[in-house]
Amino acid sequence: MINMLLVLALLAGTATAAVCNGGPAYYNATACAGNFTCCEFHWAPNGYGCCPFPNAVCCGNGYTCCPAGTHCVDQGSGWGVTTTCENNAGQAVAGGKEICKIGPGIPFSTKLKNCLIIGDSVSIGYTPAIAAALADVCFVQHSPWDTSDGGVCETAYGLQCLEQFLSSPSGVPLHPDVIMFNWGLHDGPMGNDTLPGQNGNYSVYLPELKLLTARLQSLGSKLLFALTSPMLCNAMDDWVVRDMNEHAGAFMASVGIPTINLHDAVVAKCGPVPQASCFGEAGCFCPHCVPAGYQWLAESTIVPALRALLAD
Repeated sequence: MINMLLVLALLAGTATAAVCNGGPAYYNATACAGNFTCCEFHWAPNGYGCCPFPNAVCCGNGYTCCPAGTHCVDQGSGWGVTTTCENNAGQAVAGGKEICKIGPGIPFSTKLKNCLIIGDSVSIGYTPAIAAALADVCFVQHSPWDTSDGGVCETAYGLQCLEQFLSSPSGVPLHPDVIMFNWGLHDGPMGNDTLPGQNGNYSVYLPELKLLTARLQSLGSKLLFALTSPMLCNAMDDWVVRDMNEHAGAFMASVGIPTINLHDAVVAKCGPVPQASCFGEAGCFCPHCVPAGYQWLAESTIVPALRALLAD
């Protein structure tokens, strides 16, 4: 879908760290600054992400990493792997962390305003439709640069990796005009088992969302929060979504951030939960949908709100 993102756009600013693969410093070549370490990462379109440990051990599974002086002991495989970090005596000293995804892969526009969609896997689905609809007023990209996983995933992963999401892959800080953001889908509705970089526990959702919001507010960008889309086929999971949305919406109102209600828009279109299908697709918006569903959600609900924010 975005093979063109692998274009080697020349670095717009100076990277603050060496490029991960030792190659030339291009805008979308990963470079990890500060206390982060380059690691090969299966979710990164360019092959590299940033581990939040200094001088880290990159685990051979391609998803997790451990502190220096330890080794990785994996349980499970693929994207569901969990890692324990053990010292040479075989003692567990830390839990492995999911490598951080990187920021948007194309340099910001110098002619249009720039909009970032920071969100979950559903947001990955509707971002292309938003970008097409707003092409006259804003250059729209998704962050993190992720075309096949869960985007920002759970709030704990967001706190760990937010600085990467707000920078170019090469580590140059970004200053978008507008940020639409969302967390929630990976914080309870799909299960409360904690899997770093995939799922978190509902009990920490709101406190961590508040911390994420405070950091985004510090940027000076116009903000729009998207209340989580439904689990349309499962009444119990959708109850969790609605409860999270109630608390998130109240918090956003208290700090003056406008919201859009993706949940209620979908339910009004598809019918009350539970629904086995919508847009001709079984399991649509539970949590994902077909392109027609994403395009409808973008054009009916998201684009008007973003246009209003851009014009304000």
